[in-house]
Amino acid sequence: MDMNTAFDLEVKQHCPQAEVVYDLFHVVARFGRDVIDRIRVDQANALKHDKPARKVVKQSRWLLLRNKANLKEEQAVRLQELLDANQPLATVYVLKDALKDI
Repeated sequence: MDMNTAFDLEVKQHCPQAEVVYDLFHVVARFGRDVIDRIRVDQANALKHDKPARKVVKQSRWLLLRNKANLKEEQAVRLQELLDANQPLATVYVLKDALKDI
C-alpha cells in the first residue's frame, strides 16, 4: 500500500493482524526524499568554499532521483561526472538501485 500515515492507522485499527506491505514506488521515492536529499544537502554544505562545485551538487536533485534509463544522454553524462566526483552521492545512488532489487 501507499506509505500514507492515515492508511497505516486505518489498517492497524480495522485489521490489526494484517501485515502491511508498502509498494516499491513509494519506498524508493521516500528513500530519495529522506536519504538522497539529505546526503546531497550535506555534500553541498561541505562545499561552501567551492562555489561552482556546490552549485553542481545543489542542482543535482532530479539527476539523482530519476531512473537512469529515463535520462537523456547529456543528463546521463552529467550524472556520471557527479557520481565520479562525489563518493557519498555515488553510494546512495547505488543503494537506490539496490533497493529496487530487494
